[in-house]
Amino acid sequence: MSIFKNKTRSLTKASLALATISLLSGCIVIASPSHADVHEKKELTLTASSLKKLDIEAGAGGLIIKGSKQATEITVIADIYTSSKSTSSYDFELSDSGSTAFLVAKTSSSGSWMGSSPHIDLVVTVPSTMMLEVSDGSGEIEVTDIDGAISITDGSGGLSLNNIHNTVSIVDGSGGIELTNIEGSVDIEDGSGGITLNDIGGDLSIDDGSGSIYARGISGNADINDGSGDLTVKKVTGIITLDDGSGDIDIEEAGGLKIIDSGSGGLKVRNVKGGFEIDS
Repeated sequence: MSIFKNKTRSLTKASLALATISLLSGCIVIASPSHADVHEKKELTLTASSLKKLDIEAGAGGLIIKGSKQATEITVIADIYTSSKSTSSYDFELSDSGSTAFLVAKTSSSGSWMGSSPHIDLVVTVPSTMMLEVSDGSGEIEVTDIDGAISITDGSGGLSLNNIHNTVSIVDGSGGIELTNIEGSVDIEDGSGGITLNDIGGDLSIDDGSGSIYARGISGNADINDGSGDLTVKKVTGIITLDDGSGDIDIEEAGGLKIIDSGSGGLKVRNVKGGFEIDS
C-alpha cells in the first residue's frame, strides 16, 4: 500500500510539473514579442499649397523634421522595420483635411528583448512656414528650421530643436531636451532628463521633475519649477522666478531674481540688476 501511495504521489508531482511547464510555455508563446528582421523603405508626398499645419502621430522610431523655404510639398521618407511574422502590422498614412495635414506612422507589434524592436524611422520635409503638432511614443526627435509654432508631446527619447522662429511647447516623459536659437517663448513640462537651452527669444517656463537644467540667453522672463538636479541660468534679460527642490543653483546675469524655495543644495548668485527676493 505504501508503494502505491508513493507512486501516486510521484505521478501527482509529475503531472503538476508538466501542467506548470505547459502553462509557462503557453505564457511564453502569448507574450512572445516581435523581432524586427524585415526592412522596407516607403515615401509619401502631399501638396502643401493650402496647408498650414502638420499633425504627426508617431510610435516607436526616430523622427527628423526639416523645414525648407523652397518646399511646396510635405515629403515623408520612412524606414519601416517589422517582423517577418507580421510584415503588414503597421500604419503609415499621409492625408489632409481643410488646412491641416495628418501623418500616422506606427507599428502594432510588441517590442523585443533580442535585437531590434519593430519601429519606423521618419524623415519629414515641410515648408518652413508649417505649424507642427507632434505626438510621439519613443525615439529621438530632431526638428530644424521651422517658422511655425510647435507643440510636442513625447513619451521617451531625446528631443532636439534648432532654429525655430516661433513659440515652442513641450510635454515630455523622459529623455534629454536640447533647444537652440528659439525666437519665441518656450514652455516645457518634463518628467525626467537633462534640459539644455541656448538663446531663447521670449519668455521661458519650465516645470521639471528631475534632471539638470542649463539655460543661457533668455530674452524674456524665466519661470522655473524644478524638482531635483543642478540648475544653471545665465544671461536673462527679465526676471527669474525659481522654485527648487534639491540640487545646486547657479544664477549669473539677470534683470531680477525671486526665489520661492531654494530647497537643498548650494546657491550662487552674481550680477542681478533688479530686485533680489528670497521667500524661504
